[in-house]
Parts: sequence; structure tokens; C-alpha cells
Amino acid sequence: MRAKTTNKPPLFSDSMLLASTQLLVLLALLPGAPAAPAQTRLLPDSTQAARAARPQKLLLKLGTGLTRGYELGGFSGLSLPVALGAEVALRPGWNLSANGFGGIYLFGGGNSRSVGPNRLGFDAGIRRYYNLAKRQQKGRKPGPFSGNYVALQSTTHWVKTTYLTPTWQYKRTSVALVWGLQRRLGGHGLLDAYLGLGLTDELRDRHDTGSALRYERYPPTLVPEAAVKLSLVL
Repeated sequence: MRAKTTNKPPLFSDSMLLASTQLLVLLALLPGAPAAPAQTRLLPDSTQAARAARPQKLLLKLGTGLTRGYELGGFSGLSLPVALGAEVALRPGWNLSANGFGGIYLFGGGNSRSVGPNRLGFDAGIRRYYNLAKRQQKGRKPGPFSGNYVALQSTTHWVKTTYLTPTWQYKRTSVALVWGLQRRLGGHGLLDAYLGLGLTDELRDRHDTGSALRYERYPPTLVPEAAVKLSLVL
């Protein structure tokens, strides 16, 4: 007797396979889901405040005033000073200061000089600002370049002689201890004034009857040191 065979229907029909394939193709062609927006990393408020309150380390200034290079009257005529300075905060209350300066002759005097520089020099020193905490307690603006100070500074300068052939001649070097104050004036102004006493080594010119101009070095002498400068903060 012949065995009866039974044909079982397939688990998935051809139409189902075709529909599944079409669905997969459509899913592959669809654009991907939008990426999540990148998150901006925000600094903590304390970090932002610390960066904003970070003290300035360098001060550049360009100024003039009653300072080295200023001359008025007599044989010298009128010369106005120009000073370019820098101040670096080394640590709280301690600053290093340096200035290059020149005197610009304008007119007058008993000589035949032309308009231009007639005095050049530089100074450098260390400043100690004090009572900074007390200034802050009184509501005054704190900062490394504002306040009262004492300073030890050294200065050297040269002058342009007008006797026969104009030449640059060493004039003097001084070391001085001064007391001063420096204040901000508005957003870009600066007032710097000091008064003190220094020891100077000076070379002076001397005219002898019937002889040419000559220079003599004088013994070290105590001389007053004073200045009032108005500057523009660069």
C-alpha cells in the first residue's frame, strides 16, 4: 500500500518575504534620526569669577609731566619730557618698575639748538605697595598698580651738548629711596608722583678761561628726587 505524502505549507510565503524585503529597503533609505545637539560645557560660576578677578600682571604707560627731561628758562630754554614705562607685578604688593625717558627741546635759551631730543635716560627700581587691604576695606578699587608705595630706584641719563659739535654726554647716575603714590584716573589715565632723596654720581661741564669745555666728575652728593607724571595706560 502506497504511503500518503502530505505537503506542508511553507512557514513564510513568497509574498511575505517580498513585503519584508521592501520594508527593509525603505528603512535603509530613510534619513537617520537627528543627532542630539552638542552640549556646551559651562564653567562653574566660581571658575568664571576667578578668571574675571585674575589680577593684571603688566602695566604699560606713556606720559609726561614735571619729571626728568623737563627744563624751563635760562640757558636751557623749554624742554618737555616724554616717558615710556612698564611695571610688572612680581607678587602681591611687590612690583618691578622701569622707564625710558627723553627731554624734547622746543625753543628758547641761549643756544642754537634745533627742535628735538636733548636728554635721554632710563630708570629701574623695585616698588613696595602697602596698605592694600585697608584700601579695599574702605571701598577703594584694589589692584597691583594703585596705592601708596616706597621704592628703591636707580636712574642714569645723558645730555646732548651744543658746544662746537653736538654730542651725547653722560650726565649722572643716582640711587634714590622715594615715597610715592599711584592712582588710576578714569579708564585709561594714571597719576604717579613721588618724593625722596638720592645719592648721585654726576659729571659736570666746566668752562675755563682760554680753554675748551671739559667735564669733571664730582664726589657723590645727596640730591632730592621728585616727579609728578600723568600717563596714558596702553
